[in-house]
Amino acid sequence: MKEKEIKKLLDKFNEGKCTDEELAYLQMLMQDLNRRQDAPQPVGHLKQALWEKIQAQTINQPRITRLNTAWLKVAAVVLISLFAGILGYRMFTGPKPAEVIAYQVITTPKGQMKKVLLPDNTLVQLNAGSAIRCPVKFGAAVREVTLLNGEAFFDVKHDATKPFLVHTAGVTTQVLGTSFNVKFYRELPTIQVFVNSGKVEVHDRQHTLGMYTPQQQVTYNKQNQNFSRQTIIGDHALSWMHDDLILDNVEFKEVAVYLQNRYNVNFNYTGKRLSRQHYSVRFSNKLTINQVLDILQFIDGRKYRLNGDVVTIK
Repeated sequence: MKEKEIKKLLDKFNEGKCTDEELAYLQMLMQDLNRRQDAPQPVGHLKQALWEKIQAQTINQPRITRLNTAWLKVAAVVLISLFAGILGYRMFTGPKPAEVIAYQVITTPKGQMKKVLLPDNTLVQLNAGSAIRCPVKFGAAVREVTLLNGEAFFDVKHDATKPFLVHTAGVTTQVLGTSFNVKFYRELPTIQVFVNSGKVEVHDRQHTLGMYTPQQQVTYNKQNQNFSRQTIIGDHALSWMHDDLILDNVEFKEVAVYLQNRYNVNFNYTGKRLSRQHYSVRFSNKLTINQVLDILQFIDGRKYRLNGDVVTIK
């Protein structure tokens, strides 16, 4: 793609008119540039701004696709090749062979969960309302997946020669073969990585956030880039995959996010007091949405009314 064509594509992106395939192409360019160390400083700032805007536009993917190599014929094909510049900055300094990589987005609708087997036999379990983007076939050097939104548990097939990376809005989790959970909801202020087995390295764009071992969790604030390490007792961090959903000392916004995705409803509340209140709750997966609302009503004394798919709180 030539400089003029890329400029045209970026103008289209800034106007919010890119197709899914064009957005995927831009994401791939950003990931490729993130791995380059020779870009000038202004380019680094441009990459970060573009990455955040691209990620924000690619969260809600309507289609549901199973990972299958036969899908190559209809997958969005991302061509990482030479180009002279992005918005006036020269990104590449010399020729390199073009590389064609086919990607697909796998989504889980609200109200459902899904298990996906990746090309390397890594097993991924997606929570309701979640989406990942991954190649149809991993490259020779690295295995990379992007969690676009939601929550996913990865049971990674061990391969000492090919690291497995999960990207989430500037935070990357890297392993060789282990199992861990990543929680990244756009509505929530933090990203959380919980280690179930093995050892996990986590880093953002500037820093290494450390190595984490079983029952440890890192919580990363997306706004100020601060992070903390916790030891999680019991199965609370993975409860969403089992019979009960357990939330400890969380704001109502987090409760609402889980319930909206699990039951395919929307919460309508504008009060400030509820947003400051913290909840510790345990919901059985067998409960109906009306039973859950009765529990919340008992906890905080407010009226929860379900009309269609909208929950109004008074």
